[in-house]
Order: sequence, then structure tokens, then C-alpha cells
Amino acid sequence: MDELNSIELNNIIADKKPTTQQAYKRDYKRLRLLLDVDTIINNNKLTKPITAIIKAIKNSEFSKNTQKGLFNMLVMIFQKNPNFKSQQVKVESEREKMQNKIGIERIDKNKELLETLPAQKTIDKELNELYKNNEYLKYIINYLIITYNVRNKDLCLKIVSSMKQTKDTEFNYLVITEKYVSFIRNVYKTVKTHGKKDNRVQSKKFRNALLNYINEVEGEDDVKEDGLIIFKDSKGDPVNCNNLGYKIKKVIMTLKDDNGNDINLNETKLNKIKVKEINDKPNTIKGLEKMKKNRGTNLNTIAEYYSIDI
Repeated sequence: MDELNSIELNNIIADKKPTTQQAYKRDYKRLRLLLDVDTIINNNKLTKPITAIIKAIKNSEFSKNTQKGLFNMLVMIFQKNPNFKSQQVKVESEREKMQNKIGIERIDKNKELLETLPAQKTIDKELNELYKNNEYLKYIINYLIITYNVRNKDLCLKIVSSMKQTKDTEFNYLVITEKYVSFIRNVYKTVKTHGKKDNRVQSKKFRNALLNYINEVEGEDDVKEDGLIIFKDSKGDPVNCNNLGYKIKKVIMTLKDDNGNDINLNETKLNKIKVKEINDKPNTIKGLEKMKKNRGTNLNTIAEYYSIDI
């Protein structure tokens, strides 16, 4: 990337958080490659006509969400260059249209989910079955997702026996005490906004599942020393907390529909099922507030991305 190109991007990302910077860098690179240009603006002129830029984005094979991201990148570039106000207005209009299309698609998907996703009581029943069938790791992970509405990243876990073993903030912890388990989260998506979280898990069944899992994998010594890491790669090293998806997929509960077909669940769908249950109860706001606190999010995000009620 040449100096001019870096200046154009850096004007946008300079005051942004590292994760946001990475996302913007990705969109900026996609935009340049799609348009086959080194920079969007050069010598105070667009390197391609605005109509051609818009057409290229709309005709690309990128998803609608990615296309919206490219339109957003253009808007930010124009915001830093006041001479392109008319082009900015055109792109903002296209971005809004794309957002509307995304919203319509979400409604259609939610209609399908309403018909295909199981009820929360079915999920709770299957959770108990996991425990009865001695599938302790599956029980532990599904319990945490269902009870604390967590994301995959929150499950970057070590099992330890003392709070003294929780000083490494690159991990989350399950601390086993005589009466309960502390679920400590240092690593999750919105930690910079909501800070460290510490939930006291009072369930005896959950504590017993942890102890049985430790015994199953012969991890007693690890728990007492440096901690028993739940998810490791093929070399025995901890899986990166940002790349746990493939590990979580293997332990998410599996269900069958009325025709005997697999219902593919993940943490997102499990949380949507939970929101559906909350919405069906009279104390909806109280339930959503609890979920907001558990997950480290806000009510608008829950309503927009996790509510499948039409």
C-alpha cells in the first residue's frame, strides 16, 4: 500500500478501536480490489465515476452486508473530503436501500426460524438429557450458552480450583468452590464497554458436571496447577479465543425435527430461542434486561438481531 493510499485510510481509522480498524482495513482493501484502483480519491478527483463505483458494488458477488460495508467505507472517505458532498449523498442513499433489503431478508429468515426452531422447553429437556447421558462437556458448554446468553468467544475457558489462578486475563475461568462455580469472563466481544464479568453458578448439577468432566479427562492435576484448558488444538495448545467456532460446533446439542431431519443449532440460534421465550412471557423487559447484562450488549441489538417475532 503506497503512502497516499495509507493516508486516505488512516484519516478514517486513526481514532478507532483496533477491532474496528481491522474491519475498516478489510472493507477498504475489498473496495480497492473491486474497483481495481490504488486509491478512491487522487489529486482531489475520483479515480472512477461515482455511478461506476456504485454499479460495481451492487453487481459484485459480495453479500448484502458486505456491500453495505463498502458503501459505508465510501461515505467515510467522502466525509473526510468535503468537495465530494454530492457523491456522498448518492452513496448514503444506496447504503440506506441496502439496509432496507437486509431488513427484509432478516424478516423472511425469522419467519422461517419461527416455524423450524424448537421451543425453549425442548432445549431445556435436551440439556438434561446431555447430563443423564454423561455428556458432560456438551452439558457444560450448552448450559453456559443457554443460561448466560454467551457468544463463542466467552467459552475460551480454563477450569481452576482457586481465584489465585485467575490472574491471566487472556482466559475466562470456571472456578470450582465447595458450594458453587464462579464463571469469570475477561475475554468477550464487548469487554471494553462492559468490563470483566463474574457470575456465580449455583447449580449443583453444573458443578457436578464439571467435576465429572475433570475426572473423565484425568485433569485433576491441571485444575490444581495452571488450570485445565477446555479447548485445545491438535498440538495441545489453547485454541485462539477468536477461533473457537469449529470447536463449539462439535459440542452444541443436536435435535431432530418432526421429519427426523437435523436441526442445526449454534449459539446465535440458541439465544434467539431464549429471546422468543422471554417475549412470550409477561415480564418481557425484566428478562431482556437480564439477557442484556449477561451478554454485554444493549436492548436495541437484542431486538434487531435476536428477536424472531414478526
